[in-house]
Amino acid sequence: MNTLKVTAAGAPIIVGVSKAIRDVLQLADQVAATDCCVLIEGESGTGKELIARRLFANSRRFERPFIPVNCAGVSETLFESQFFGHVRGAFTGAEQTMLGVIRTADGGTVFLDEICDFPMALQPKLLRVLQEQEVMPVGKPVPVKVDTRFLAGSNRNLAEMVRQGTFRRDLYHRLNIVRIPLPSLRERPEDIGPLLDHFLLVAADRYQRLPVTLKPEVRGLLAQYGWPGNIRELAAWVERLYVTGLSAEILLDMLFGEAHATTMPIESGTTLKQAERQAIVQAMEHTNFNQRKAARMLQVHRATLARKLRVHKLD
Repeated sequence: MNTLKVTAAGAPIIVGVSKAIRDVLQLADQVAATDCCVLIEGESGTGKELIARRLFANSRRFERPFIPVNCAGVSETLFESQFFGHVRGAFTGAEQTMLGVIRTADGGTVFLDEICDFPMALQPKLLRVLQEQEVMPVGKPVPVKVDTRFLAGSNRNLAEMVRQGTFRRDLYHRLNIVRIPLPSLRERPEDIGPLLDHFLLVAADRYQRLPVTLKPEVRGLLAQYGWPGNIRELAAWVERLYVTGLSAEILLDMLFGEAHATTMPIESGTTLKQAERQAIVQAMEHTNFNQRKAARMLQVHRATLARKLRVHKLD
């Protein structure tokens, strides 16, 4: 089965061969052309914004703005100005009229990223916008009609949050017209290989280098890894191959960590623990024995490097 990729103009590439990801894309494509709210739920790093952008690219709104909003960063005091806009002179510092996020996206789409972090006190105001499709700019007592589609993403189960009383039930039902659950990478291990190939080519192009070829045993171990950070973690690991100059075997050791160091051989005569020691020595020499720079090169905390130096008797 071929790797699935988005081909719509302006849409992101989504790679995968598993039934799980094919089901996600099928559902997304079925509802893309409608204007309904879509709730995309999945762990951090599973690609919620990519699905939102696919929905947008395949909608009638694709020529209008797509505006992602980090709900964890929404200010309770500035919410109305940020979302609804304000007129000049509405408050101290309002030197010019501002449209706000929702009116700026008029005709397009707003993606409420991590809606689970949206302040509880502001949820009734957001609900009204979704229901009435109108906003009240600060300093203007007349509501303004808008034509904006809303998509939402959450790394937590909103239904469970409703049961716990930490998310409004009415807002949940307004957002949850269609729910798209995104599987974690550990639930779709058959996609790890295609994703590796994709990110290897992307990183090679970005850093203007020849693509790295991974040994079968390395690919096999990567397929066994749990990837708690999901696709984002996999992409970062691949990029690290190009920016650090370290071998895949060494970076694989850093990925798995010390707990597996003596149980997972990389190649004949070399264990992960030996590879880790080699990586540390190489990084220390490369940075003229500067622990801060070496820790940054190895993508670990400085305290972690200091501990590993003691473990390997390199301090």
